[in-house]
Amino acid sequence: MPCGLDERKIQAMNYQRICKVTVWIFSQTIVSVLAVVAIAGFAAVPCAHAQTAKDTAARAQAAELFAKALTVSDIRAPGSPPFELRGTINIQATQKTNVTGTYLLKWVSPTKWREEIGFHNYTRVRVGGDNEYSQTRTTPYEVAPIFQLERGLDFLRALHVWSNPAAIAALKEVKLHHERAKGTDLDCVALIPGEKYLVLDYCFDPVTGTEISSQPGPDEYSGFISFDGKYFPRSIRAEDLFDLPVTFIVNSLSPLTKIDVEDFQAPQDSTIWQSCENPDRFPIAKHTIYPKYPMAERSLQLDGTVVLYGLIGVEGRLSNLKVLSTPDEALANSVLTAVKQWKYDPETCNGIPVPTETVLHIGFALPPDRRYVPLS
Repeated sequence: MPCGLDERKIQAMNYQRICKVTVWIFSQTIVSVLAVVAIAGFAAVPCAHAQTAKDTAARAQAAELFAKALTVSDIRAPGSPPFELRGTINIQATQKTNVTGTYLLKWVSPTKWREEIGFHNYTRVRVGGDNEYSQTRTTPYEVAPIFQLERGLDFLRALHVWSNPAAIAALKEVKLHHERAKGTDLDCVALIPGEKYLVLDYCFDPVTGTEISSQPGPDEYSGFISFDGKYFPRSIRAEDLFDLPVTFIVNSLSPLTKIDVEDFQAPQDSTIWQSCENPDRFPIAKHTIYPKYPMAERSLQLDGTVVLYGLIGVEGRLSNLKVLSTPDEALANSVLTAVKQWKYDPETCNGIPVPTETVLHIGFALPPDRRYVPLS
C-alpha cells in the first residue's frame, strides 16, 4: 500500500442495533458520491415526488448550478484542446508524516488519454479508449487513499449527473441555502435522496460558478487556474470520516503540444476495464445484509472497522473481494459472508451497466453501557 493510514479512525454515518451491538456501513466508491450514500443502508434513490411550484423552482435552480459548474470547469469536454496536467499528491499518513506521490494526465480526447499515479511502492497507469481503459497497477485491488484521491479529482462526474434535471427530480428533497466561507456567501444545494439525516451538499462560487466544496467529505476546491477559458482547481483536498486528508496540488496545466503515439498504446500486461466519464447514475444498493457480530468477539469486547475492497459487477453483485484491514479475522469473515449477499443497481453509461470499484468501511461497536461488562 502507498501509505499506512489508520483505518481504525472511524465515525458512524449510519448504524443499526443488532443483538445489543452496533454495526455500521460506510462505502466509498471510486469517483462516486451517491454510492457513498446509497450503500449506507438505503434501498434506492426514490422515484420522483410530488412537487410544489416552489420546490420545482428550487430543483430547476439546483440543476442550473450544477450545469454552470460543469460548463466552466470541464477541461475534458468534447472538442476541448489537448492538455497535460502534472501534480503532486500528499497523503497524510499520520498526524506528523506525509507520503508524497506524482500525478500525470495527458489528454487528447475522451477516447485518447494517459494517466499515471506514482508512489515509491505503488504505481498505476491507465490508457483511455472508447468507453474503456487499459490498466496496470502494483496491486490487483485498489487501495483506500487512491479512492479518496480519485473522488476529489473526478468531481466533474458528479456535476454531470446532477446537472441532469431527471436526476434532481428523483430526489426526495432539494434545498437551496447559503454558506459563508472566506468572506464569500456561497450558493449551496442540499440533495436528500432519502432520510433527512443523510445529505449530499454542494457549494458554488456565486460569481464564477465553480464548485467550492462538497459533502460528505468534505472535499474542497480552491486556487482556480484558467485554461482554455475554463477554471480548474489548483488545490483539491479530499477527506472522509475514516482517513486523514489526501491533497492534490496542480504543478502545471498546459497545452499538449507534442503527441507521442506510444503514450497512448496499452501498457504491457494491462487489463481492460469498462469506463464512463459521464455516467447516467451512480451505483445504488438495492439489498444489503448487516453482518453478524460474532459472540466470541463480543465477549472479548473486540470492535473496530473492517475495510473491504470489492468490484460491483454489471449484474449488481460484489466480486474480487479483498480485506484491506481488519481488527479481527472473525469480524472480517462475518463481513464477507454478509456482503456476498448484497445486490446493487450498477452504474450505467448511456443505459449500459458498467463495473465499479468500491471500498466498504463496516464497523462493529459495543454499546457504552456494555463496553466494560463481559457479555453472557
